[in-house]
Amino acid sequence: MPSPVRRIVPVLVAATVVMSAGCDDHSRAAESRDDKPLTRKELAKALLRDSDVPGLSADVGPGLPLFDQDDVVTASPPTCQPLADMMSVRPRHPRTALVWEVLDGVRGAGGKTSGSVALSSHTTAEAQAWMADLAKALPHCGTFEATSAAGWDYTFTVQALAPVKAGDQSVSYLITNSTAPDGKGNVESVIRTGGTLSTFLLQQGEDRPAAVPEAIAREQHERLLTVRR
Repeated sequence: MPSPVRRIVPVLVAATVVMSAGCDDHSRAAESRDDKPLTRKELAKALLRDSDVPGLSADVGPGLPLFDQDDVVTASPPTCQPLADMMSVRPRHPRTALVWEVLDGVRGAGGKTSGSVALSSHTTAEAQAWMADLAKALPHCGTFEATSAAGWDYTFTVQALAPVKAGDQSVSYLITNSTAPDGKGNVESVIRTGGTLSTFLLQQGEDRPAAVPEAIAREQHERLLTVRR
């Protein structure tokens, strides 16, 4: 896995945590009753394309794996393990399939930036549980240490952000590596669509940190809803 210092490929709070349920009746009604997780082929089909959102550039990239096979990450304190699992090849709630792509030209409240999105498949119950675990952990994880079996060890600070209004549930936060030379981190937005988690990891821009723009998050949510139609 690339060094967790301002990385733009995906993985991958103190005061308050804000978690958003599906933002409208259509979104709640559309949540799939088919609990069979999406396949890797279906996830790849659902990835964003350049034409989906004006100004957005999406690049599936060189086909590199998202995680090193040794990137089993452990958090200290253990309460923060759901956050560390976002960086881990072996999370508590296992992924049955995973794809990712690089994004550029992302325009939002935080200015123009770049980053990535990863789509991971789970059963709906596992995806719901991971979202609940994140919400439970974030108020207690303003600072935590993450240690990987691959050999790296970093301290991170986290700050809750307003969640993007998209999907069946969402949560957003700023995560910053203590060794980042410019003191800036990445904004991570996790959005659930049935049993699929869309994890947007965007570089912190020059302006205030903010979740992935709603137009991008909603488009990804809709693409996941229709991939089996």
